[in-house]
Amino acid sequence: MQESSFLVAEKNFGDSIKKVIVIGSTGTIGEAVSIFLLNSGFSVIGIGRKVPSFDKKKGNYIHHILDLQNTELLEATLSNIVRNNEEIFCLVHCAGVGEFSNIENLSVSKIKAMLDVNLLSVVVSAKVLIPHFKKIDNGKLILIGSEAGLKGGQRGSVYSATKFGLRGFAQSIREETAKNNIFVTVINPGMVRGKFFDDKNFRPGKSIDNAIEPNDIAKLVNYLLDQESGMVFDEINVSQMKKVIDFNKS
Repeated sequence: MQESSFLVAEKNFGDSIKKVIVIGSTGTIGEAVSIFLLNSGFSVIGIGRKVPSFDKKKGNYIHHILDLQNTELLEATLSNIVRNNEEIFCLVHCAGVGEFSNIENLSVSKIKAMLDVNLLSVVVSAKVLIPHFKKIDNGKLILIGSEAGLKGGQRGSVYSATKFGLRGFAQSIREETAKNNIFVTVINPGMVRGKFFDDKNFRPGKSIDNAIEPNDIAKLVNYLLDQESGMVFDEINVSQMKKVIDFNKS
C-alpha cells in the first residue's frame, strides 16, 4: 500500500518566513512530521493520494491529491510550488513503499512502484529543488532511507536496491552542492511502528523496544532543521533496541 504525499510548511524565523516541503505526509513517518510541524506553529499544504487522517489544526492545513508514481505531475507541481514560494529552504522526503518476497514472485508493477516512489520521486524532487537552493545559496535536503539500505536481506532485494540507490544519490548530490551551502543528510531507521505494516505478513514485536516510534523520527527531523549552516550530518542510523518480528499466522 502506497503512502505518499508532500506538504509545504511555513513558520516565522526571525524577520523572515522559511518554508519546508515534506514528501510523504500521509505515511507513518510523514504524518508524524506533519503533526509536529503543525503543533510547532507551521502552516501546511499537503498533497497525497488520499485525505490525511490527522486533524487540520485550526485551518492551518490545505490538502491536494497526488500520486507520487506520476513523476511528471510531481515535477510540475513542485515547480509551481517553488515558483510561488521563494522562502522554501528545505525538502524532507518521507515517502516509501515496500513489497517483500523472493524476486521471482514480485510483479513488474510492484517493482516499478518501489522504484518510482522510493527512488525516482527523490531524484525528481531534488532536480526541482536544488536549482532553487543554489539560487538562494542555502538549503536542506533530508531523505528518509532505511536500514535496508545499509545491508541487504532475504525477500527485500528491490526494496533494498531502492534504499541503497537513495544513499548513493545523496552522497553524489552532497558532493555536488556543498559549495552552495546545501545540507544533504539521510536518516536510516530500522522498523518504525505504524501503518507501513498494515498490508504485510510481519510487523515489529509489541514491546516498546521492538520498534522506533514515528514521533522520534519527527523530532530528529526538527533537530536537523534547527542546525546552522557549516555543519552537516551525512547519515544518521537509528535502530530499535531489540529486533523482534511478529509474523502473521494464516
